[in-house]
Order: sequence, then C-alpha cells, then structure tokens
Amino acid sequence: MRRIRSGRHLLAPAVLLVLAVGCSGPGAGSGSGSDRTGQQITVFAASSLTDVISTMNEAYDGGGQLLINLGSSAQLTAQLRSGAPADVLITADLEALQAVRDEGLLGAEQVVAGNTSVLALAPGNPGKVQALADVAQESVQVALCAPSVPCGRAAERVLAAAGVMVSGESREDSVRSVLTKVATGQADAGLVYQSDALSAANQGVTYLEVTDPEPNQYPAALTAEGAEHEAAVRFYEWLAGEEAARILRSAGFQPAGT
Repeated sequence: MRRIRSGRHLLAPAVLLVLAVGCSGPGAGSGSGSDRTGQQITVFAASSLTDVISTMNEAYDGGGQLLINLGSSAQLTAQLRSGAPADVLITADLEALQAVRDEGLLGAEQVVAGNTSVLALAPGNPGKVQALADVAQESVQVALCAPSVPCGRAAERVLAAAGVMVSGESREDSVRSVLTKVATGQADAGLVYQSDALSAANQGVTYLEVTDPEPNQYPAALTAEGAEHEAAVRFYEWLAGEEAARILRSAGFQPAGT
C-alpha cells in the first residue's frame, strides 16, 4: 500500500509516504508519526532515495508499517532536532549527521551505500555540453545544489578537483530540485548523483561521468527513540544486509565504503 499523507506531524513541509510492510494486528493502518500500534516505523530519508525506497518496501518482510518522510538531508535533520519523531534517519552524506549526533539524538550508525556525482544533461542536450569544463561557458545554464546540503558539497568537490569555475548558476535545496530543472529543460546541465540521473532516463535525461574525488557515503542512523523500538531496530539491521545492498546497487548506488 502506498498513499500520500499530510505532513502535519512534522515541523516543515515534506512528502510523507505510508508503506505497509507485512502488517498484522490491530492499528496497522495508523498514520500518526508517534503511534506505535501496528509496529509503525518512522523513517526520515534523503530525497535522493525517493525511487529506491518503494523497492525496498516491497522487498522488506520484517513486519511493521513504514512511514517515510522524504526531504533534503538538511531539512530532515532540522526536523529531528526540533522534536519531530523518527526511528531511522538516512542522509546523503556523513556530515549531515553531525549536528544530531552532537545533540545525542542518535543511537547507532552505519554506512549503507555510496553515490558518485555525474553531470546530468537536459533532454536533447540543448547546451551542447560534451565535458564538465563546458559548464563554465556563460551560454550554458547550470543547476547545482546549495553548498549547505550534501549534493552541494559534492558538487563543490567535483568542480574544485576539475578546476572549473561556474558563475550565475541556479542553487537548489535538494538534488531532486536540480534534477527537475535539468529534466524540464530549465537548466542545460546539473551535477546530481548517478542514481538520480538513472532514475530520469525515461524523461530523456542523459549524463556524463565526472571525476568524483570523494563519492558521498549514505549513513543510516537509528535514533535514540528508534533504538527502543523493536520493529525499527529490525529495519535498521535489514538495511545493512545483502538484500538492501542489491536493491541499492540496482538503482545506481555503490556499495558502502566506495
């Protein structure tokens, strides 16, 4: 089961997906982020996991109901720090966890995947981009993530390693916003994760490989609250297993630690 829910229990607008996973017993359909009836598991996941999380839901048979809150890593950690209930937090880089870690909000952490950056090109390549260096041309419309979010930090590393300077670019708050601009032709090119570029292939998006000196590592963290929730612990442990790794690889993610 998959349906869109209101974000009224959270402190900022977000997309919520209620995903039933082997539900049993009374109360399994509850939509409250703090209600434990039906073994509900509240998962905060980075927007670059939007597509793969549904596949994970279909494969996971550990019991419970997943309540998925999708957003930028910065948005999710801000919500958690402001008191929003969550059992598992998955961000798009390690740095995004630092603030919640410092506040003692995490119970355990593990890296579950890696993701390398690529240069996504708008359908038909209207900017005639043939290499990363081409994004420095004034005629090329470029979209990048803001440097305060994981995809922005990754973009800065890639551009610095290549010695490429970009001016007048659009700065977005999430990688999905960059991808949308590229897919709709609002930008000629944009630095996104490989998994995102692959997910937009059916929209005509292509990509060029670039040198990524430090591919992003995706940590999954069990929150202090989630550590007391048996169903959440089972899901957290499943994320480190081979089945979850296979699903992530098939979506364009890399094995953890690469």
